[in-house]
Amino acid sequence: MSVKHVYLDSSAIIKRYITEKGSDVVDKVYEKAEDGQLKFVFSIWNVGEVLGVFDRYFRRGLLSKSQLETRIIDFIQESVKFAKMNFLYIAPITAYELIHSWLVILEQHVYMADAIQICTCKKFKCDFLLSADNVLIKASSNCGISSFNVEIQKNEIYKLLP
Repeated sequence: MSVKHVYLDSSAIIKRYITEKGSDVVDKVYEKAEDGQLKFVFSIWNVGEVLGVFDRYFRRGLLSKSQLETRIIDFIQESVKFAKMNFLYIAPITAYELIHSWLVILEQHVYMADAIQICTCKKFKCDFLLSADNVLIKASSNCGISSFNVEIQKNEIYKLLP
């Protein structure tokens, strides 16, 4: 059996570091990756989005300064760890993603961020995409990507995990 490749969008990644509905699903993905049972991919674009969400939580008073710093350090350290283990690939944004994303924007009527994620997921032949963003899930499904909402499709996702 080949190792599955999972694309995590920013809304899914956030759930690893801020406990929300769906965090248990994302934790399971990380656990399976740590055991070498799957690999996951996200775009360098997601790194900026994740940091932006952490900052937004801080500015709204939902995280203290020390909690913000802890989340950032944990995210970076864990990403580096998984990348060094070859269980995470942080995809660069290349001309391929940019050009193909323009077509996705026009066909699916989504923002650049979602289009880049769809193109990255396809380029790296991920088996499925995990998100909590229904717009991204619908658009990626329309593009032929098996896509699941970590907040409401827990059982379906668990069946797909090794």
